[in-house]
This record gives sequence, C-alpha cells and structure tokens, in this order.
Amino acid sequence: MNKNQQTLRIFGDSILKGVVYSEKEDRYVLLEDNGYTKLGNALGMEIQANALFGCTVTKGMQLLKRAIHRGIACDVVLLEYGGNDCDFLWDEVAAKPESNHFPNTPLTNFDETLRTMINMLKSISVIPLLMTLPPIDSDLFFAHICRNGLNKDNIRYWLKDIQNIGRHQEQYSAQIKKIASETGTRLIDVRSEFEASQKTKYLLCKDGIHPNKQGHALIMQRLATEGARLLDERNLLDSVNLKDRMLPLPRYENTRSTEQ
Repeated sequence: MNKNQQTLRIFGDSILKGVVYSEKEDRYVLLEDNGYTKLGNALGMEIQANALFGCTVTKGMQLLKRAIHRGIACDVVLLEYGGNDCDFLWDEVAAKPESNHFPNTPLTNFDETLRTMINMLKSISVIPLLMTLPPIDSDLFFAHICRNGLNKDNIRYWLKDIQNIGRHQEQYSAQIKKIASETGTRLIDVRSEFEASQKTKYLLCKDGIHPNKQGHALIMQRLATEGARLLDERNLLDSVNLKDRMLPLPRYENTRSTEQ
C-alpha cells in the first residue's frame, strides 16, 4: 500500500450498500458490481463500505460510536442517511388515515444526530463527508408501498397529495445541505446530479426510491470527482485532470429495469 493512500469508510443505508429492487424476483437484491472497486482504483483509496439496508441515522450513530471505540482506522467518513429516516410506517397510515403519523426519525432529531456524528469525527481528526438524497418518484413509490394490498384510498387521503411523498423526502435532503453549510462539512450533492440529468425516472428502480444500476453509476461518478478534489486539496493526490478520475456511465435506456 502506498504510504499516502487514504482510507474512506462509508456509513449509510441501502443506497450506498448497492441495493436495487428486482422486478423479476419482486425483492431487493445487491448489485453484482456496486462500483466500489472502480472507485477505489480511480482515487487510489481503500474503500470500506459499512452501509446497512434499512439503516437510520440513529442506528448509524450507534455503529459510528462502536467503530470509534474500537479504533476507527480511516481518514475520511462518508455519512449517507435520510432515506429511511423520512419514511413512515405505511401499514399504520393505511389502517388509521385520520390519525397523526410521524417519520421514523423526525427532522429535528435527524438534524441533531447528524451534527453530533460530524462533531465526533472532527474531534478525532477524521474528515466527515455528507451526501444529499437522490430524488424520489412519488407515483412509483406510492404504487410500490400499496402493491401488497394496503388501502390506497386511505393512504392517499392521509397524504392529501401523492407528490407530498417526494416533497417530504426533499426536506431531509435540504436539511443535509443546511447542516453541511453550517458545519463547514464537504457535501457530495448527488441529488443535483440526478435532477440535472433530466432523466431521473430512468435512474430509479420501479420502487421509485432506490437508484438502479445507472443511478448507482452516477453516484459513483460524483464520489470519484469529489474524492479526487478532496485528496488534491490536501496534496495527497498527484495533480491530474479530474476527467481522468471520472468513471464511465452506462447509456440511458428508454425502459426502467433494476436488472440493467
């Protein structure tokens, strides 16, 4: 290993675990190639992925504390949370649409916990990174959560507008940007990349929330670019054209498939 080689450790949820929804199998599966090997080679970094399916920022805090207690051996930590935090217990919503329902992690708790994690990392001289959330396709997500018989009318009544699914999730992504700005933490803004592509629906699985293979490739490309900038700023990467660090993107298809 090169003496200047850095280690990036990832704490997050299913997005950075490389989970996609398989329409053929009607279940979640792992991508055969989640892109971390190519990313590590592109940056000359060791990548340690510790993302967990269904993980919230609260669980992430527990995992980070445990890792620090054991002697976290890395230079940079990417914190990727929010997708599960903003979600609701939809079976309860369907059963009691007249009641108040709250997300898995209320936004104020999400904010406080993420800021605490950032401070924990800075206190031990580990560089924290944050990542915004890829956008949701509200219509696809609504169809997905109702696919096994949940009462669509009740959920629609509680939502008032199906597009409120995406608006609610966007609040968490916006909060991540706010936290990054206020704490001076570098932000990897993958949401803007998805939106700028103008092909967001072709970057998501049929469940409307998990990036498909093309979406994951876009995320890895952004990680490669921002990672190269970070290393270059700290004189840990030979000066190169950032284009040399870009990872190839698959061609967009006219049909959506998690098997792409």
